[in-house]
Amino acid sequence: MNKDHQKSLDTCCQNLYKEETKYFDVIKKIKDTTPRIKNYKTNKSKKIDHAFDNILSFHEEAREVVQQKIKYATEGLDTIKILIKEYVQKELITELPKWEGSGNPPPLCGKIPPQSNYLASNGDIVAASIPEENTGFSIILCHVKNYSKKNQEYKLVDFFEDLNKGASYYTLPKEDVIPLPRTLSKKHLSQTEFSKDEKVLAVYPETTTFYPAIVLESPGSRSKKGTSTFYYSLRFVNDFVEQIEVYARFVIPLRN
Repeated sequence: MNKDHQKSLDTCCQNLYKEETKYFDVIKKIKDTTPRIKNYKTNKSKKIDHAFDNILSFHEEAREVVQQKIKYATEGLDTIKILIKEYVQKELITELPKWEGSGNPPPLCGKIPPQSNYLASNGDIVAASIPEENTGFSIILCHVKNYSKKNQEYKLVDFFEDLNKGASYYTLPKEDVIPLPRTLSKKHLSQTEFSKDEKVLAVYPETTTFYPAIVLESPGSRSKKGTSTFYYSLRFVNDFVEQIEVYARFVIPLRN
């Protein structure tokens, strides 16, 4: 999941709390005026006392309603986050077919590059370089919607946003669209896997964004130790976690 999209969900909660804060400010102003109102009504009739008590009671009830709505909204957003995360992770861990042949591996088997005339198909999951104001660009997982041969451009939608109606689309030249592996070598051939200390791009867990990382162990090296195969052991650049496992489907060459 793109971190910017994660932030957008959190922003919804923050906005709700801001509204509650504004409401509390109104309540505070009412309570601050209480002594003056009481002084004014000291010698007035009981009707004024009753009216004043009703006003305070109304605002107290309204405050409780606001708090309850915020609680429900927050719980709802948390549930949405969990469901989306589960869906995304389920889609992303779908295992790729294993190539068992001999000789030269086919295009897009592990780190093998695509053919020069490669074009992604509609519905394919790809890595796309999306322009951003602050960072220059961000490489994220996208679904291919279509390809225009005339303009040599892809129309794509963010993998995370594609879960929602009304998602925004990107139009990118084909050189900004990076294919992912289509198969993996069952024999863990060296030419299909990145080597130890090699720099790569990989999807950070529970996101749909690629970040620079360094290979600690290849799937082939890990399989010899009896650990889970077809997963790389990586260390993401500038990350406090020393070692993270990433499925080979989401590890691609580092771009210049």
